[in-house]
Amino acid sequence: MSRQAEIFESKVGLAPLPDETLFSWCSRYHRLAANGLDRTTCLQLFGHARIGSAHDFPGRIDELVARSKGSLGSAEQVIRDRTLLPFYWPFKPSDLARQSVAAMRGNDIAHLKYRLGLLTSGLGAAHPLKSCPECMQADLEGHGWAYWRRAHQLPGVWVCPSHGIPLRVSHLKLDQVARFAWTLPVPACGQEVVCLDRAADKSTQGGWLRRLAAQGLALVGMSPGRFADPVRIAQAFRFRMEGIGMLHASGRVRWREVEPRLLQLATNLACFPEARQDADLGLLQGQLARLLSARSLAHPLRYLTWITAWFDGIDDFEHAYESSGMATDQACATAASPRATCDAATQGQVPEAILTALRDGSLSMTAAARQLGVSYATLAAWACRVAIEPPRRPKKLDPPSWNLALEMLRNGAEKQAVADAAKVSVLTVTRVLRTVPGLQDEWHCVRHESRRLAARAVWAKVTAPNLHLGVKRLRRLEPAAYAWLYRNDHDWLKASLERVATAHRANHAAVRMERSDARMADALRNVALSCSREAPRRLFDELKRALPALRKAIHSPEQWPLTIEALTVSLRCHRSAHPLLDQAGADEQAER
Repeated sequence: MSRQAEIFESKVGLAPLPDETLFSWCSRYHRLAANGLDRTTCLQLFGHARIGSAHDFPGRIDELVARSKGSLGSAEQVIRDRTLLPFYWPFKPSDLARQSVAAMRGNDIAHLKYRLGLLTSGLGAAHPLKSCPECMQADLEGHGWAYWRRAHQLPGVWVCPSHGIPLRVSHLKLDQVARFAWTLPVPACGQEVVCLDRAADKSTQGGWLRRLAAQGLALVGMSPGRFADPVRIAQAFRFRMEGIGMLHASGRVRWREVEPRLLQLATNLACFPEARQDADLGLLQGQLARLLSARSLAHPLRYLTWITAWFDGIDDFEHAYESSGMATDQACATAASPRATCDAATQGQVPEAILTALRDGSLSMTAAARQLGVSYATLAAWACRVAIEPPRRPKKLDPPSWNLALEMLRNGAEKQAVADAAKVSVLTVTRVLRTVPGLQDEWHCVRHESRRLAARAVWAKVTAPNLHLGVKRLRRLEPAAYAWLYRNDHDWLKASLERVATAHRANHAAVRMERSDARMADALRNVALSCSREAPRRLFDELKRALPALRKAIHSPEQWPLTIEALTVSLRCHRSAHPLLDQAGADEQAER
């Protein structure tokens, strides 16, 4: 029976610990199996040399469950209880949650962070490993292991929810060299976050960070798609701001009243490693306007920061969110984005009776907007999405300018170019796009096709005379065109690369192995010379202690001939004191 089978059959030390991450459990298995190479553990657990070693979003979970004989439960349980993915579910659509689970169960995790919006959020997509010194000490005493707790790894958690002290950070998995390594926390695993001060634990900032950590823990336990409607999120915030006198009767924001809260939020964000760049009053005003206009903020952490600033907790926000869903006749936004609210009219935001009245002309657009509590532009955009063309209210756009703007937009012209030609503002051009049925979709399609043709032309111009260079070198010549085609025109790009010569990759593994063997042999000789001659029985142990990699040479002597030769020569004079060498000598005599 293999060592792997013995561990899984006995289940010694493999029971998942409270709040332990999957990466931590695999790292403990790595220790128990005494695997010298990280890829060996990955192959044993996931059936792949690399996929599965990620500490935040590992792949091939189905394979892990089958190979571990259900030690961690089902694949869904592993993802829900042992990974960071549930943190991103509540503010994402339910179908995206299902797709992300399917990706982690299989091999398709390459674009998972992009699908979740991490790469475009401005908060970064990395998740550094974090640990609490007091939790580590308690885990060592209670379980015999210091392990990675999921509560510490969540985005936005920089203080321990249990002890309230700053976490220590290890950037080992973020390094390109060590990103596939298995590791467990140790008392000196990293540096304490410098922006957090133990002496200021009871300060406003320290209390805010502890509240934010608590909200993150609560968010993990919620169902996928719980807060997936940006319109209802905007309503919830508007209801709260209206209740504390921060909105005008028309629904506009009283920025003078809001400014003190924004300044306090900026002060809190200044000590927040992930969002220090947001600690600016102008940026926060823009984020709040985006939030109130029902446009998504992409990353759940941004929502949590605003929830922590405006609500007493995630439960308080959940109640406001539920209330906003029942109050369809209340204000929702002052300038809703057509992309974020493209189906708002069919989701109950605009009652069917009002839509019918708008179609037959018995209700004006202005009266309907006043009745719904939204601006005329917002209602016009919603109406356009259900094929109701609002009446045009020309100001500077006379018929010739109107026709010119329509023609240029249908041809995919830039908004600024249209504005310059029609002698109007860009805002006016945007209103034209939003209020003419089908125009915005046509404009986007034309621009997309134009961008496709341009990218194809650039890529073809680069590849035609350089087919001998190989794909990697061609990518460096035109990285922007390659990236756009890879995301938007992958089939054409793949077909174009069939003519590109495949670069010959020489296998330098043997050369590297020889160099490593020579270096270890030299190091072994130096250590052997420096070791005491008075204790020959301990020479072998001293060599192993000084050179931990020596174990690999002993297990695979055919790959380390120089090292084995140096070891034999170093111990030959002490053969009688080393049973291993005595046995080797006896075997040699028997062969002769």
